[in-house]
Amino acid sequence: MEKDRENERKGNGIFLGIVGVATLIVAIIGASFAYFSAQAASAENAVNLTAYEFNASLSMQEIEPSDAKLIPVDPVGTVEGATSPNNTNLAYSLNVADHKCVDSQGYKICALYEISITNGSSTEITLQGSVVTNVNEASTREDADVFTNLQYRPVTFNEGKYTIGGTAVALKSTVGESANIGTITVPANDTVVTYAVIYLNENENQSAEMGAHYEGKIVYASTNGNGNRLTGTFIVG
Repeated sequence: MEKDRENERKGNGIFLGIVGVATLIVAIIGASFAYFSAQAASAENAVNLTAYEFNASLSMQEIEPSDAKLIPVDPVGTVEGATSPNNTNLAYSLNVADHKCVDSQGYKICALYEISITNGSSTEITLQGSVVTNVNEASTREDADVFTNLQYRPVTFNEGKYTIGGTAVALKSTVGESANIGTITVPANDTVVTYAVIYLNENENQSAEMGAHYEGKIVYASTNGNGNRLTGTFIVG
């Protein structure tokens, strides 16, 4: 009889052990299931990302181009007999003279450019502008020098008139260097048109720059760091 009770206790112990192990397995499986369920559970469309789209283009053209060579000019010098606000050399050449960038004596004193930037994407873009010097060569004359007094100036156009604005930016005389010309923002699915003049700023003696040849590149680079760039080129001399 005592032996039967001992066997019964052992049997109960084995059964309880089996139940304990089974409970532990269920607990582990349940915990694992809950963990993975929590990881996988998210609201519909909780992850919704759109890649940045850069879909822009630039066109650039000189207004009334000619083969005439630039002469130095004092941009704010007064034109005799002209009335304000078009009585300075640059303003007169843009708004009064028979041809753009020609002074009262018929000489070419600047080059006027129209720059159009089109943003074909659904996101507004901001671009940093600069003028990079590609070529700057002196003439073959003795004591000749490269251009050192070329300047860039932004221009606005409204109701048929050009207005010179901003601050003059000196273009770099060293090939490969760039001059900052500010930023421009173009709304989504829109085009922004801007204008600029480039001229040879009058200095005391610029005979060394006569016959020099300059080629530059206007660059507008995306400010978000993705490396996208728009470029346009121009030639002086």
